Amino acid sequence: MNVERVWKVLSKVEVPGFDVDVVSSGLVKKVRISRDGSKIAVFIDFTGSDPYCGFCKFVNHTLMSVIVERIKNSLKELGFTEVFVVDELRGVEL
Repeated sequence: MNVERVWKVLSKVEVPGFDVDVVSSGLVKKVRISRDGSKIAVFIDFTGSDPYCGFCKFVNHTLMSVIVERIKNSLKELGFTEVFVVDELRGVEL
């Protein structure tokens, strides 16, 4: 699988409620594709909110769930059998 093609697909995944995609917004930091091309890990950084604002945490969690689902669906349509979206800061799968 071509990495440029992956970035192109990701640049079409929009952030809900905003006129911006996950690539140009800076959410997606890097991608890693398995040697056989069947699996992909997308590393994202979603730390741009006020950590002390309870409502912000709720909104971010809701948005993140939608964004993660959109990323996974887009990349599965591209042909990946397994898609992992990873919080780059914590190193955990979302």
